[in-house]
Amino acid sequence: MKPLYIDKSARKYQSFPVHQHKVWEITVNLTGSGIATVAGQEYPFREGTIFCVAPGVPHGKVSPDGFIDGSLMLLDFTPPGDASVYQFEDDFNGTFRYLFDLMFDILMKDDHNAQAIINSLAEAMYQIMVSWSAAGHRNTTVERFQKTLLDNLSNCDFDLSAAAKELGYSSSYFRKLFKSFTGHSPVNYFNRLRIEYAKRQIQQYFGFRSMQEIARSSGFDDPYYFSRVFRQFTGMNPLKYGKETSILKAKKINGEHLVR
Repeated sequence: MKPLYIDKSARKYQSFPVHQHKVWEITVNLTGSGIATVAGQEYPFREGTIFCVAPGVPHGKVSPDGFIDGSLMLLDFTPPGDASVYQFEDDFNGTFRYLFDLMFDILMKDDHNAQAIINSLAEAMYQIMVSWSAAGHRNTTVERFQKTLLDNLSNCDFDLSAAAKELGYSSSYFRKLFKSFTGHSPVNYFNRLRIEYAKRQIQQYFGFRSMQEIARSSGFDDPYYFSRVFRQFTGMNPLKYGKETSILKAKKINGEHLVR
């Protein structure tokens, strides 16, 4: 995906008149909130709101307090569906905005190989939108909690129930909410994350780090519980998994230890 044009508002606008383009436009709202009119239909926007508008579709924005946005013009854009307008909300990490800001900075600094880097960042932004489109409806509370879980993968003292309680929901309601968006209970989802992390640790460090160290680095203080949960998700114990998947198996050739 190659952007033809990249721009960021130089000042706050309280309104931007209805207009249209001959190419696809992607906008990400950087500050402010208001109402966007696209193809005659009104859409509320806020910081982090993203619009993808097809060629020839009229669109404009109004914001009482002003807004700043960034935009990409794209010729070779394949929409994630058959609509002419797409609206997304950036994730809790602000991933889409981060990629746009990085793209704009590289453009302005004219870094070496800037166009290739910009094209790669645009492709990453596109794949994120495809992922969001496939996921359907999203929930910022669930995404925020997912980020908390990722931040505490290796924290053996992390209290998942206490973290969920801080969100202000009853445990039964939040469990139902979380499962409706992820397909898993919070505990099951967190254990899946930790086991996936443990699998990568075992593949990389089997034979060089103890299984107890790997368990702790994956958030399991009890190696026996770690082994039980690991078997639940993989069908084998960590030791067997390491023997079958390790990429750092030591070999001795002519008396020297080599790593395969």
